[in-house]
Amino acid sequence: MLSSNATNKRGVSKIGFRILFSNVTDDDRPCEIPRTNYLPADCLNHIFNRLDTRDDCNSFGLTCHEWLQIQNDNQKSLWYGRKLHEYSPEGFPRNDNRCCILKISQERIPMLLCKLLIRFRNLKHLNLSHLPKITGFVAPKPPVYESKVQYLYLNNCNANSDAVWSSMFPWFPRLTCISFRASHITDKGLEVVAKCCLLLETIILSRSHLITDSGIRFLLHNCRKLGSLSIDSCSKITEGIKAIISGGGLEYLSLSALFESAKDGEGSINTKAVVMICKGCPLLKKLDLTNCNEVELEGWEAIGQNCKNLERLTAYGCRKLCDRGLQALCQGCNKLSGLFIDDKNMCSRSALELFERKDCNVLYLLKTDIIRR
Repeated sequence: MLSSNATNKRGVSKIGFRILFSNVTDDDRPCEIPRTNYLPADCLNHIFNRLDTRDDCNSFGLTCHEWLQIQNDNQKSLWYGRKLHEYSPEGFPRNDNRCCILKISQERIPMLLCKLLIRFRNLKHLNLSHLPKITGFVAPKPPVYESKVQYLYLNNCNANSDAVWSSMFPWFPRLTCISFRASHITDKGLEVVAKCCLLLETIILSRSHLITDSGIRFLLHNCRKLGSLSIDSCSKITEGIKAIISGGGLEYLSLSALFESAKDGEGSINTKAVVMICKGCPLLKKLDLTNCNEVELEGWEAIGQNCKNLERLTAYGCRKLCDRGLQALCQGCNKLSGLFIDDKNMCSRSALELFERKDCNVLYLLKTDIIRR
């Protein structure tokens, strides 16, 4: 009889345990679970794209080098900072679980950005807004490398020279959308963009006060696919309307003015400019005239007569929009699906009710003060 010292808690002796398994061979043991690197790449891609949370996406690449490569290849968005809710043009993600957010200091980004562009080979969305200086980001363009980035945000980038833009934009030949909102880009910088980014379809230059007519003219002449242009509150663009209508393929145009400028009579588009635009850009689908309080009846009639494809018209703060102007829009713009106005115009209640009866779900009335942008 075995003593208690030679027996474990479950009543099996150590000697008996060794005898019990002494004849077991390797073939009798359970087989190993298949290793993850035996899964084909398309299967791993499918698994990654089915992940729901950002934490899961970020942890995916910690498994092994192969899984890290899958994660890198599926990385579509790279943002500096935490502003995922920032306004973005159509196609730019506002909140993507697979979006990589750079939470590192400005001093370290210059050493990492170029490496990240090479690492994330299929990156499409890049947001570098609110960075005061991008000089350190620029590195010699690697041979045989072209970034696939299509959407680039450079809002509020205020300390970059033309030389910086000249070195930076050859990295991005596939850009289709770029935003320079409130950035200090000049005409020379815009020329670099036009030469390097021939596929450009959308450009936002709102509040870029260094841009002049010359830069707009060069941009429209070289970027033949450009269909969306925002030049609202660009104070140095005075005769750029002629350049705009010379590239009559525009489908979206924003000419809105800052409330403060419009109040002083500066930076506001007038009737003559609207008439020229409507005749020169018959393909317009979206037009923003916010705070353009100098547009009179002739301008609204020109929109109704010429912009037959117009789907959305924003006219907040247009004080001289009247009943006859509203009627011209109603009769001429048959494809209009959204007219956005406030109560600071000359339209009577009866005219608004008549418009609503004819075009249901088209009129959006904002009952507040003139919109302050």
